[in-house]
Amino acid sequence: MKGQQLGKLSLRLDAIYCLVLGTIVAVASAPLATTVDLPPMVILAAGIAVVVWAGLVEWMRASLDLRLALRVVMVANIAATLAVGLVSFIAAAFLAVLVILAVAVDIALFAGSQALALDRLRTAAT
Repeated sequence: MKGQQLGKLSLRLDAIYCLVLGTIVAVASAPLATTVDLPPMVILAAGIAVVVWAGLVEWMRASLDLRLALRVVMVANIAATLAVGLVSFIAAAFLAVLVILAVAVDIALFAGSQALALDRLRTAAT
């Protein structure tokens, strides 16, 4: 797959993933709060923030230069991977830790696909 196609697909899938995940987190904030031992409002706010981020990712994909959009989202995904990984240390239950770490891996994979797309775009430009 060429860099342009891979980059747009990566951003589109990232936005869809964030929309679904953020919605699930927001809707399930009360039960999740007891599992990860954080206040429900913190979980709800995180879910809403992820839904808003999904909209921003889609807007960037459609409106910004693809390289810029990929860089911004990739950096945000790397930061989110670290943040989600840190939350896993707070989580009270072993299963919750596994689920949270799985989300961190998913986010890191999106960052990797965006880096790959940037590399292919750079190679195609030379």
